[in-house]
Amino acid sequence: HVTRFDASNMSVRFAGEVKGFRIEDYIPAKEARHMDTFIHYGIAAAVQAVQDAGLPTGEALSEEQAVRIGCNIGSGIGGLPLIEATGAELAARGPRRITPFFVPASITNMISGHVSMRFGYKGPNIAVVTACTTGLHAIGTSARMIEYGDADVMVCGGAEATISPLGVGGFAAMRALST
Repeated sequence: HVTRFDASNMSVRFAGEVKGFRIEDYIPAKEARHMDTFIHYGIAAAVQAVQDAGLPTGEALSEEQAVRIGCNIGSGIGGLPLIEATGAELAARGPRRITPFFVPASITNMISGHVSMRFGYKGPNIAVVTACTTGLHAIGTSARMIEYGDADVMVCGGAEATISPLGVGGFAAMRALST
């Protein structure tokens, strides 16, 4: 059952919520406050992938390596919960209440940006956005970049966090969710 908001008036009242996730296990809480949840999930997955792959990062990364490792991590919608909340804040209290972090906290390319900055990767940095197939297309386009010699390694995939009234309501309205 949806626990992030009251879904009692929705035709769909269940969702695959991530439980027990602590972004503080991956980045400082102060930094995380300036990002929507989809960025949190993408960074956490990238941290795990980089660790699992044994990729060099930061000081252990030579300049030659840094320019040959890239990031291609997208999101089909991006920061929908933050967009929804900011829209409500705008309607209720006016434009002066919009945080300057709103756009960078909600746009789809910011996972790749944060991951590349965190690890010092200076290779190709893009974010594929193709709705539900974003993660798959990120893997495919990354494989092509490696095949064509643009990079030796790509940290790639996708992340999403659309469990909000607007997200669930929108997908339910187009009958894209089970009831």
